[in-house]
Amino acid sequence: MYKLSFILSCFILGTALTHTLKAQVYLTFDEVVNISRCENLSARKAYVEKKNAYWNYQIHKSNLRPQLTLDTRIADFTKGVTPITQNDGSIAIVSIDQNSSNANLTLLQPIPLLGAEVFMNSNLFRFDNFSVVDHSYSSQPIEVGFQMPVLQFNQLKWDKRIKPFEYLESKKEYDRKLEQSAYQAVAMFFQNIIDRNEWTMANSNMEQNTELYRISEERFKSGYISQDELLQVKLMMVNARKNLKAAQVSMENSALLLLTHLSLTEITDFYPVVPTSIPEVTISSHKAIEYALEYNPESIAFKRRLLEADQELAKAKGATGIIGDVFATVGYGSDFDDLPNWNREMNQHATLKIGFSIPIIDWGRTTAARKQASMKKELEETSVLQERINFEKEIISLVNVVQMLKENMAIVQEAESISKQRYEIAYNRYLVDDLSVLELNMAQNEKDYASRDLLSSLASFWINYHRLRMITLFDFIGQKALITQNEN
Repeated sequence: MYKLSFILSCFILGTALTHTLKAQVYLTFDEVVNISRCENLSARKAYVEKKNAYWNYQIHKSNLRPQLTLDTRIADFTKGVTPITQNDGSIAIVSIDQNSSNANLTLLQPIPLLGAEVFMNSNLFRFDNFSVVDHSYSSQPIEVGFQMPVLQFNQLKWDKRIKPFEYLESKKEYDRKLEQSAYQAVAMFFQNIIDRNEWTMANSNMEQNTELYRISEERFKSGYISQDELLQVKLMMVNARKNLKAAQVSMENSALLLLTHLSLTEITDFYPVVPTSIPEVTISSHKAIEYALEYNPESIAFKRRLLEADQELAKAKGATGIIGDVFATVGYGSDFDDLPNWNREMNQHATLKIGFSIPIIDWGRTTAARKQASMKKELEETSVLQERINFEKEIISLVNVVQMLKENMAIVQEAESISKQRYEIAYNRYLVDDLSVLELNMAQNEKDYASRDLLSSLASFWINYHRLRMITLFDFIGQKALITQNEN
């Protein structure tokens, strides 16, 4: 259901934006989040990586299943002269005009637990001697064999243990990358809002400071203010003009970064709709850690890395010390002149090979290699433990920050409202010559600071909340896991 609604929302967003690319676009916060999770290049890249991991896992599963192979050599023709060793050891130069062909059918079944292979062969061989117009056959209708390494590293066994974790990790990594794209989009979205707010304030300050300078010039001519105070007002106007130009560039650059990230490069003009409220959500640190351990790929990576450390130790042990192998076959075969006689005078044959390699003097290489692998395993276990502790600490820290920002929002909003009222009063007092320019400048700076602080607090809340979403892969507002279920 989540996957279906996700696809539908992507389709609706894509269709809607296609029809509004040439018009002025209003981008809401939710639209930015949804587009970043399904429409942009980051999301598409994550999808391709996920499908690549899927097919890689399919290859692994196929390696564990029976393999049926037909090997053929249709023609191996030779015509010319060649030296032939005779029974008495002499060499005769003879003319040859011959061809051979064969077909071999093999059924192979790996046994991961033992690292062994069970196989069954069936082959047919034909030889043609054109010099004497003669041909002959040999066949081996059935041969059953077994091959097993002894005390050696078993790659299939470890693949069977590790590959499922790799595949599960890749699926969770896909969901994490979608949330990472959303997290980046949220940061860019609020950066553009902050830059737009800076531009709005700079534009308003320039207009007001221009008007103040006009009034101050008239007062200076009338002798009500000193030249020093006039120059102070002029400096405020010049700085306001400079700040406006800088704010314009920052606003355009942050807008371009956001549209590029969302793959909406054809849009030339848009307005971000600022989310004015923060939802009433209470997040438990315990629950957040629980969700992260269940959904985040890092939790799977911890298990995979411990298994890979065990694998490296097993590989070191399998490459040193006593190693051996067992090879055995049993089957029936015959040679004949015509195909209808293929099953006459069948002869049984069997093969058994058992061998061992035993190091006698290796100057401590076996012990050193195994100790080194053991130390690497211990180091990896320590690293995983430390990273898991840091992983949980980061979640707790994020939960605390999100909760703190939510609770402080009312205070920040009140401070912003008070600073606006104070500036309006200060501005009107200056107009009636009841306030100095320095006090007016201070009131303006406090108003601007409060406005920045409000947007900064709002941005910090949503950025940290979406970082928490990215780590836990859980939407605490919607109370749902942010995972996809459908393989396709």
